[in-house]
Amino acid sequence: MKYIRAKANFIRYTDGKLLLRASYILSCMKNSTVFINPTLPLPTIEDAYQDYQMKVIEAESGSREKKSYKRESKRKLCELLQQLVAYVNLVSDGKLSLLQSSGFPVLTRKRKGQVPDTPSAPFLCDGRTSGEVAFGFKPVGRDMFYDYRFATEVDSYGLPQWGEIFYKTNSFRAYYSGFTPGHYIYFQVRARNKHGQSHWTAPLLFMVG
Repeated sequence: MKYIRAKANFIRYTDGKLLLRASYILSCMKNSTVFINPTLPLPTIEDAYQDYQMKVIEAESGSREKKSYKRESKRKLCELLQQLVAYVNLVSDGKLSLLQSSGFPVLTRKRKGQVPDTPSAPFLCDGRTSGEVAFGFKPVGRDMFYDYRFATEVDSYGLPQWGEIFYKTNSFRAYYSGFTPGHYIYFQVRARNKHGQSHWTAPLLFMVG
């Protein structure tokens, strides 16, 4: 099996996200001309999906017992999807186009000597005091530096006028102060290693509290 493979570690997905992903996978698999003999019958997974969908709705009542049933149903669906993804990886044999056609997320092993990916999920929120913001993002790998910058003004075209570039060595929540409460600011971050630097994230707009 090649180093490119589909993955199915869905247990930490939110209910809504898992329902959408499972529905998409089932649709892709039912319409596939490649994955025609799954080791696990698709109706079995469909039944588990429908049961989980029903349990999610029932758990909205707030009942502790119904929430427990929902967790059990979720665990069962995730286990069945794990079995299905093993079949998908076996048939695909690392071919990216086949893996993507299955509906499962695809994991590609990072090759050595590459510039890092752009950090994902950047965020800004109120800090500990007025005029301060908290910021963070998801990490992209080990041995990484993260450059970040802020803007408090825009030019005549509406583009942020970026200030000094700072850096940090982790993605943990950090704080930056000195902003004017009630004013908008912009934020960007990029990853950097010895091979180069990623693209900046899209500018994130936030009103300072």
